[in-house]
Amino acid sequence: MGIGSRLRELAWPVTGLRRAYYGWWVVVAATGCLAVASGVSFWAFGLYFAALEGEFGWTRSQVSGAVSLVWLVSGLQGPLVGWWIDRHGVRQAMLVGVVGCSLSFLAMPLVGSLWQLYLLYAVGALFRAWMFYLPIQTLVSRWFLWRRGLALAITNAGFGLGGFVFTPVLVFLIEHWGWRQAFIFSGIVQMAYYVPVTLLVLRERPEETDLQEPQGETVWSRAGRVQAGSYTLGEAVRTPIFWLITLGVLLMYLSMLSFLVHTVPFFRSRGISPEGAAAIMSAITGLYTGIRISFGWMGDRIPTVGLAISTVLLQLVAVAIVLGSTSLPALATFVVLWAVGQANGPLVEPLLISYFFGMRHFGAILGASGLFSTLGQVVGPYFTGWMYDIWSDYKPALLMFIGAYGLSALAFTLVGVLGKHKKNGGDGGESNPSSR
Repeated sequence: MGIGSRLRELAWPVTGLRRAYYGWWVVVAATGCLAVASGVSFWAFGLYFAALEGEFGWTRSQVSGAVSLVWLVSGLQGPLVGWWIDRHGVRQAMLVGVVGCSLSFLAMPLVGSLWQLYLLYAVGALFRAWMFYLPIQTLVSRWFLWRRGLALAITNAGFGLGGFVFTPVLVFLIEHWGWRQAFIFSGIVQMAYYVPVTLLVLRERPEETDLQEPQGETVWSRAGRVQAGSYTLGEAVRTPIFWLITLGVLLMYLSMLSFLVHTVPFFRSRGISPEGAAAIMSAITGLYTGIRISFGWMGDRIPTVGLAISTVLLQLVAVAIVLGSTSLPALATFVVLWAVGQANGPLVEPLLISYFFGMRHFGAILGASGLFSTLGQVVGPYFTGWMYDIWSDYKPALLMFIGAYGLSALAFTLVGVLGKHKKNGGDGGESNPSSR
């Protein structure tokens, strides 16, 4: 592909908007949803650690346990959320979710004991599962086939955008106004964005408009993955590829999300100021956003398995660098490598699931995969805090992350081997449902 063709491909979302394909408006709105929701929760959990520990005397593992509970509650709901949105749609789920989640934020100033913190974090997670990752990935994937990787890449840039925008704001609010006011701010902002966007902009499926996505030559068209070849949930879970994808994502999330939760506390433990740690986080998220948008076309050009393997290996190298040194050159290298690797992290699971199993039952299959892959998010943050409480150092946790990334790369490599075997005539432990 020439330079001119690549430039046209990168500019396609803009020209697509002008041609009024509504899917790109869905992408824009969904990007904002991920930015707001991730900015006030996903990126923000670690920002409250010092304030909560200082006021209540809780340990790092006790506060981290509340975050682990968030992932546990979210993961357990995955199959139910996926089943619901496959049958009843995304918009109703998102409206219920944002109201309940925002109210949990507004109630946070009432916290006076550890069980109350756990309760409100659990309530917030209960509702967030209906408005956050799975519904948005499903919605955008429905609107795109030929440029699904690009659409998901742009949408998931909202993760980085949320951290870039909200991290410094919340650090300022926590340091100067207090953590209670920061939670109130988060609840108001989340409600103010989600409700009008969900009611006025989002639509469930392309069939609700008269427009169809323009076709193109991408990895999806070359692979011949069409709706007729979609797997049911029961068929998918009987394949080794499903479980290898789930294992690979579990290990990736164990490392990636645990480190994200503890990023600011880690750098502060190395003598960096709160503002400096927040600046590092903002640099990561700012670069993450730019990379995601600039290289979104890679999701439709690079084989999905290769994208998964490179994602975890880049993060492995980044963690190894910061484990050895937090000097300025080391931090600069870490920020670049971590941002590049992390930028593709949220893409791995939905792209692999849709590539190997199709879209007809995508929500249910992604939810089932998330039920198990979320275990990494559940165990990781708490175990990381527990190790810090024992050794007063994050080094053991970072060594654990490096090992998990290596095993994740191995799992994705096996996915590629089985997928290639199937393409060449073997069944790889699975059979195409369209052939039955």
